Amino acid sequence: MTEENITPTPAQRQLALPASVRWANAQGTTLSAPAMPALLDRELYIASVIRVGNRYPRQRNYHGRYYFSQTGHHLWHESLLEASVLTWLDMSQDIVAIASQPMEIVFADGLKHVPDYMAYHADHRQVVYDVKPPKFLTPKYREQFAKTRALCEHVGWGYEVHTGFPTQVGVNLRWFAAFKHPAFFPGPDATERLLAALTEPLTLLNAAHALKLERLPNARSAIYHLVWVGVLSIDLTQRIDDQTTIERNSHERA
Repeated sequence: MTEENITPTPAQRQLALPASVRWANAQGTTLSAPAMPALLDRELYIASVIRVGNRYPRQRNYHGRYYFSQTGHHLWHESLLEASVLTWLDMSQDIVAIASQPMEIVFADGLKHVPDYMAYHADHRQVVYDVKPPKFLTPKYREQFAKTRALCEHVGWGYEVHTGFPTQVGVNLRWFAAFKHPAFFPGPDATERLLAALTEPLTLLNAAHALKLERLPNARSAIYHLVWVGVLSIDLTQRIDDQTTIERNSHERA
């Protein structure tokens, strides 16, 4: 994942704060409050979508819904890059709740911004996410994101701007996402056999054999699922084949 490091200047902080936030709760009621630390208790990570982007003829960005396997809910996205970022969050982060288009921010200078996502992580962090392709990171958006970071720091939220992936990482994410369904889980006994064999890294093929399932294709699918759920670790920057190195994940998701 490519994360853009945008730090607000003193002038941008002045343009950002004081600010206000408007959101719709899970019941659809619109609420608003000053951008203060008290917002940490308002659970904006389960807010309803506050804004849905326009659709128009020959539109290039792809609107849709992504099934977020950790929460069992569909999330709205407004581009394939946003869908890819959701896939990465779903696979790599331990997330308890997540909302798309969760709030509208009104900065001190009157300008407005709707961040793309907000997540509540298992370690109790609340993180706001924006997604933008590098070619669209104009000075206008950099200032918008800098002001958003200033607001998030003031409230106590984390903030990240993501711009995409290396090509191979994107390919691998889409591949592993195909095995997110619990039906690919090989069962606790087979998983324990594999983990016991992983005293040192194994090739994907040997790891599949270590599961001792009846059919090798099922064992490969199980390996892909165990990587998806964080039991196993793999280098996403490399092409995946039977000789790919598989390891136990030292930071297994809860």
